[in-house]
Amino acid sequence: MITTIDVLSAISDERSLLLFRAIASANSERSISEILISTLHLRSKQYYSRMSQLVKADLVIRRNGKYFLTSFGKLVYDAQTTIEKALANYWKLKAIDRLENSDHIPKEEYNEIIHLLIDNEGIKEQIIIEKHPITNKVFPDRSFQETSLLSKIDM
Repeated sequence: MITTIDVLSAISDERSLLLFRAIASANSERSISEILISTLHLRSKQYYSRMSQLVKADLVIRRNGKYFLTSFGKLVYDAQTTIEKALANYWKLKAIDRLENSDHIPKEEYNEIIHLLIDNEGIKEQIIIEKHPITNKVFPDRSFQETSLLSKIDM
């Protein structure tokens, strides 16, 4: 069974993450190994060690001598690109956090500021608030225990 730690460990260093992203966006006739070994300045052993971790974490699969993202790998890649988008908006998100903690701004104004600051619709959807405590309605896929713990942390 693959764990979250296995997945995060497989893409935890910069070169492994670049390798993973290169596989996701590869459409070249040249071999991915040729491109990456020269671009990332990896020795063969470093390249194959990282590829082995990506394969063991079920992020990539090798078919006909080429590497492709698995369905699971595509989901992880999507999550990784979401993180990159959030990082691109990091300072805007920090400003929004300051506003969220203020009791002096109405919900409608707060949400309007989010619309003005953030371009990415996915990020907007996740941070627009309803000003209510955490419940299973907000996180329907979370268990009761997780929700209870989150509520205690939020206090």
